[in-house]
Amino acid sequence: MEDTIVPLFFNSYLYLPKDPHIRNGFMEILPSMFSNTQPGSYLHTSTLAVAFFTVAAWTGQAPLLRASERYFTKALPKIRDALRTNEDSEFDDILVSILLLSTYEEFVAIKDWEMPLKAHLRGAIALINEKRAKQIPEAQSSTIYNAVESQIIKTTRGLDSPMVPTPQIWPLSQTASVPPSPRILLSSAASELVNLRHAWEQMMTLPSKEAEAMAILAKANEIDIKLVSWSYWVPQHWMPVAATIIPQSVRNAGLWRNRCDCYADMWVAATWNTFRDCRILLQSIMLSCLRILSSQDPDGRRATAVQHTIRKVADDICATVPFFLGSQVESIRMKSGLVEYPYAETRPVTSTHKQSAPLMGAWHMYAYLRNLQNADLGLPLDQQVWLKEQMERILVIYFQR
Repeated sequence: MEDTIVPLFFNSYLYLPKDPHIRNGFMEILPSMFSNTQPGSYLHTSTLAVAFFTVAAWTGQAPLLRASERYFTKALPKIRDALRTNEDSEFDDILVSILLLSTYEEFVAIKDWEMPLKAHLRGAIALINEKRAKQIPEAQSSTIYNAVESQIIKTTRGLDSPMVPTPQIWPLSQTASVPPSPRILLSSAASELVNLRHAWEQMMTLPSKEAEAMAILAKANEIDIKLVSWSYWVPQHWMPVAATIIPQSVRNAGLWRNRCDCYADMWVAATWNTFRDCRILLQSIMLSCLRILSSQDPDGRRATAVQHTIRKVADDICATVPFFLGSQVESIRMKSGLVEYPYAETRPVTSTHKQSAPLMGAWHMYAYLRNLQNADLGLPLDQQVWLKEQMERILVIYFQR
């Protein structure tokens, strides 16, 4: 069974074309690491836990879910033993294994309609702090550090998500000597947002908040300007294009206000949604500060403008749902060509998208839709209802709920 599940899992993302501006994650280096590990090791069993869970979600085969749970249970004590030994040569393998278990933790949270506890992400951060504190000379994989940083930023963007502590050295990726690029600009702004949210949460515990609110509001505006400038740096082929052909099956599955945007690929669309997620969190922090500083906005115009931005950006995220999900309303059960997608004459549906979106489209969308469900955003009631329907749709796609 492993010989079928693991290649299916790896091939779902390993050979798909990727824009050069998109940074590889730890999953891209996992196949080579897996091929060099011993059967039954912590990296081997951690990989199997995620692979079996993923393929179970894609195919709707419940026995694979049970197998993934068994592998997860086997991996936990193996990683604990490795951490006690803590050989420097195993650092990358241990860290990737912890990231895999963190991914598994997220899968289970989606299935159970719960918020992930991020216990394994906290473990990854603690391990990085310990390793860097020892000043070990050998350079660790920047790809793995970047993956941890991305997970911290992703957790920060959700208003309902409890934050995790940042590593002692933050951000993890060092970009001072790297030429500016869309990826670098977005990553830099997003890492600043992590610090800002920590400061904002600390401010909310204080009895008197005015001075802190002024400083946080100014910093939020500064980061937001950086984010907006990012949208002017992206390559022309990254720009969203409004769909001109929307199949009726896509409309039936879920379309918000008759709008859909198309992108060059899923990773580009996900990057745009990361940008939007960051902006929504910033606007929420701004709105909180303006409520504290009522004398700075006596007629409420600034607060109204911020609320307008939140709704506009939320609409932009909702407009990506048909691109990611198309007409899909159930697991693919390993059949192809059953899902229709919207497209524009200048942005046709690619064969890669038809192959990969039924597997990963709902996974890409889940966190963004979940973040939009926060009541403090003040989205219209009909939009909140639509978002709940799309979240339930994702559960049906992956878990036949």
